[in-house]
Amino acid sequence: MSDWIEERGVVVLADDAWATVRVERQSTCGSCSARSGCGNGVLSQVLGRRALELRIPNSDGLRPGDRVTLGVRDQALVSGAFAMYLLPLLGLMVVPITLGWFVPGLADGVLILAGIAGFVMGLIAVRRWLQGQAHRFEPVLLGRQPAGTSTMPPPAAGRLAGPGA
Repeated sequence: MSDWIEERGVVVLADDAWATVRVERQSTCGSCSARSGCGNGVLSQVLGRRALELRIPNSDGLRPGDRVTLGVRDQALVSGAFAMYLLPLLGLMVVPITLGWFVPGLADGVLILAGIAGFVMGLIAVRRWLQGQAHRFEPVLLGRQPAGTSTMPPPAAGRLAGPGA
């Protein structure tokens, strides 16, 4: 199994320092058996496929038209998703439970407000954590096909290049 979550894109702009890569958002909804009842499938049909543009360091001499394979460590993506869901949920539950434990007999409205405050504190905690971990989520150039060639070489598994490597 690969240590990378990979995505292919095309370089649209490049200078000596930075390259802008356009990546088409992919959806696996066409091959999933639950596509008709899945919220993600419905959203992808409504919103359509939109391109995402990423800026990466241009240390490999990328030029417009080059096809590239970008990667993000799968462990970083999983830990980021885990934090984004878990911290606000914990704040939503732990703050009113703790407050109700220390101050018995509080009105339900106060506990609801405490839950909202805990949720907001969880969102703030996620934002600060992500800012400190930003280098882990930066895409890394794994492979390159210069413009004008017909086939994409396999990505260099385990190649560490670019920021955060």
